[in-house]
Amino acid sequence: MRTKVAIFGSEEFCQRAVQFTEQRSELILDLYPYTVPSESPDLLKKLLPCDAILFSGSLPYIASKDLLASIPVPASYLKQDESEITTTLLAISLQQSLDIGKMSIDIRDRGVLNNVLSDINADGLCPLVYQLEEDYVLDSLVQFHASAYEKNITNVAVTSVHAVYDLLAEQGIPVFKMISVKSSFLKTIDRVCQEALLQKSETSKIAAGILNKSTLTTELKDQAEKVAALLHAHYILAEEGILFYTTQGAIQAALHTPEFQQLAAQVSGQLAFGSGRTLTAAKENAVSALRYMQTEPNSGPYLLDEKKELHSLLRSSNNTIELRVIEPALTQIADKTALSPAVLSKLATFGQSQQSTSFTANDLANHLGVSRRTAERTIKKLLSSDYANTVGEEMTYRQGRPRSVYELNFPIY
Repeated sequence: MRTKVAIFGSEEFCQRAVQFTEQRSELILDLYPYTVPSESPDLLKKLLPCDAILFSGSLPYIASKDLLASIPVPASYLKQDESEITTTLLAISLQQSLDIGKMSIDIRDRGVLNNVLSDINADGLCPLVYQLEEDYVLDSLVQFHASAYEKNITNVAVTSVHAVYDLLAEQGIPVFKMISVKSSFLKTIDRVCQEALLQKSETSKIAAGILNKSTLTTELKDQAEKVAALLHAHYILAEEGILFYTTQGAIQAALHTPEFQQLAAQVSGQLAFGSGRTLTAAKENAVSALRYMQTEPNSGPYLLDEKKELHSLLRSSNNTIELRVIEPALTQIADKTALSPAVLSKLATFGQSQQSTSFTANDLANHLGVSRRTAERTIKKLLSSDYANTVGEEMTYRQGRPRSVYELNFPIY
């Protein structure tokens, strides 16, 4: 199966990408050349169907990051590494006498350059360095190199930006472009292709949705038909509710549509999804996700996957909730405290997200989305089994009782 990769870079980078992959018949490249990296977001709006996206560097990737969030294919960029800088320095030395101390260079990560200088024992010599930030100004970068040359501080410029090379060359300033290394390019494009294949595998997995029904009203039937149309799904009436059979890919695609988001708000707490190796497993996971949602106030649609990990579909958080305990340490905690796997999973993410190791019942209640009394009951179970410790008290008001401060006493990572 052939993989189509969209390439974003300068005209020269795009042509080198074609040369690097001319023996790779399994790859199809779609080229999107730009003059400056800041043009990438506009080019991305013209993106044709593809399996993956590869940017020539971090600057066009960062400039496009907001748009990439709504594009359901993997995207990556070619990192500027030591081999790229070493190859460029070698190319310069073959054409002229190389004096590192008389060179200006713009680079994304100064630490990479320092590694090269250390490896080649540059004897304290260091070029004049311009650190490229995502909001850099092209004219300022050109002026940096040009001014250093005109003042005889440097005798050659090295740039990572093709447009800067063109402008400096027009002024007659000796300049070299950073050289893209074939081996680094092929490793990166292989990685992004593997991510594309993995994503295709994930999106083709069987999935089921369930819409809770207490009574089948005309409005509910209309909502079911809308959900089925957005998910490209077949739906049936069952004892558990209205069941939809589709794929994970169809669900992910629907998530980005305003129609689905509006519909999900209308049936808040009543629609859930599951995935699995079989239709039966997917349906069972969907039912479990729905049961969990009905215990959570104001929770949006969830998907429970075959690993028994619960994912919020409309929230930006990457945290998942474990509905099954398989780690021996957590199994022991669950047995001793009678806390559910979902609560233990939330406690772990709570511990990871806290800037301080100590917390109050209010802090935990806010994270779990429960009342303070419920949080206090959870803490009490942890204290009784030595999975939490009382470490102090805090008094935030002049009147009233001081609040206890706690620390978790079990592995959270």
